[in-house]
Amino acid sequence: MPTPVVSFRQEIFMARGRYLLLLLLTSAALAADGKLRIIAFGAHPDDCDIRAGGTAARYTALGHHVKFVAITNGDAGHQSQGGGALAMRRRLEAREAGRRIGIEYETLDNHDAELLPTLEVRKQVVRKIREWNADIVMSPRPNDYHPDHRYSGILVQDAAYMVVV
Repeated sequence: MPTPVVSFRQEIFMARGRYLLLLLLTSAALAADGKLRIIAFGAHPDDCDIRAGGTAARYTALGHHVKFVAITNGDAGHQSQGGGALAMRRRLEAREAGRRIGIEYETLDNHDAELLPTLEVRKQVVRKIREWNADIVMSPRPNDYHPDHRYSGILVQDAAYMVVV
């Protein structure tokens, strides 16, 4: 029997553009079909599309499994609409964007412009990574100018350790 390419769990952080890439690879971690399972987190619906949409389309075209997760629901930041109506609109837009490139897209129900790196939200991130059984995790950089982006990066960075425990 051949020796696995990676015989132990690795955590590799690589800064690329405005996203932090976390690889959690083991020979057993790959999907049963031998394809990668990639999850990208963004603070708001559309953040993943902007920062990782091309990467997601490329990996999906190669047959890999990709999921985007917006940590907030996007219910703020629009000039004429807000609250639940805006959150629903952005959730539907995100879902449609995901459908068009062949990925899953999930929007969590945390309020836009109010995100903090709390234990509760970190547990949400850990749960999503575990549920997806991710081989690759992408997130915003933890030193962004926007608090929601910055805290999303911190949440994913903090969740990285807990995912493997």
